[in-house]
Amino acid sequence: MRFVSIALLAALSLPLPSFAGPTDAELAAARLEYIDGDYEAALVVIREAAEDGSALALNIMGAAYDDGRGVEQDAAIAVTYFERAAKAGEVRARYNLGSLFAYGSGNVPADPKRAKREFRLAASAGYAPAMTALGQLRASATPADHEAAADWYEKAHLKGDVVATANLAHAFAVGQGRNENWTRARVLYTEAAARGFPRAFNDLGVMHEQGRGVHPDALTAFSFFLQGVQLGYPKAGINLAELIVKAQFSFATKEAALGYCYWGMDRASDSERASFQEDCDELERILQPDETARAKARSFADGIR
Repeated sequence: MRFVSIALLAALSLPLPSFAGPTDAELAAARLEYIDGDYEAALVVIREAAEDGSALALNIMGAAYDDGRGVEQDAAIAVTYFERAAKAGEVRARYNLGSLFAYGSGNVPADPKRAKREFRLAASAGYAPAMTALGQLRASATPADHEAAADWYEKAHLKGDVVATANLAHAFAVGQGRNENWTRARVLYTEAAARGFPRAFNDLGVMHEQGRGVHPDALTAFSFFLQGVQLGYPKAGINLAELIVKAQFSFATKEAALGYCYWGMDRASDSERASFQEDCDELERILQPDETARAKARSFADGIR
């Protein structure tokens, strides 16, 4: 008969040492590091917290793999992390799954039905951006259902989603899903602008330039377009360039107008680029700049912050 030593019994009776993962404060600090762009250092802590089951950390790991920040881009791994985060109660992970499947990403193809399902789950949990996303899906469907889209925007707006506020303003402005109502559109755009939403400044500029729901006012339009530029909204640069030429402001040169057009082109998305190029080509046709003027315009564009 073999006996277990007293020393071994004593050791077995002691509590196991605790190897706790990162604290909430450490994870919060790592999240800020990640937002600031220090991805690899941040992910050391975030990955450890994810392995420990943190829903927030799992969601961030999913985003990292989806975007390829701090790790090699791999959407399939991103889906795995998002699914684990969602099961752990992170509603934003449901939204991220919806976004990923809405358009596809890397090695994961688009799956509109899965996207809609994930957005609905997030929306049912009260997550406003998912409501906005459901509205955008209805607006872009074939055929589009603008009334249903506006209904979702209304719900998300009431929950404080600024994108929904701007989208609902647009619905009232163009009469899609809501009766055309420029006063209501202006109120909603103003609310979105007050919260710093770049597109709202551009659309308020359009309203004041064209006199939609307000008296035409080129100077006010200039101010709104300029604020849109300062917030980095490319279309505001194109609109500002065209307004300068049209209004012939004494304080704005043709080089500045062309510079704003260049600035907008530099920041255009793939879907915007062709249209913006046509706008800038037309502007050059009107202004007839020589190489010196083009160089000044380029310098002006590069100096916009």
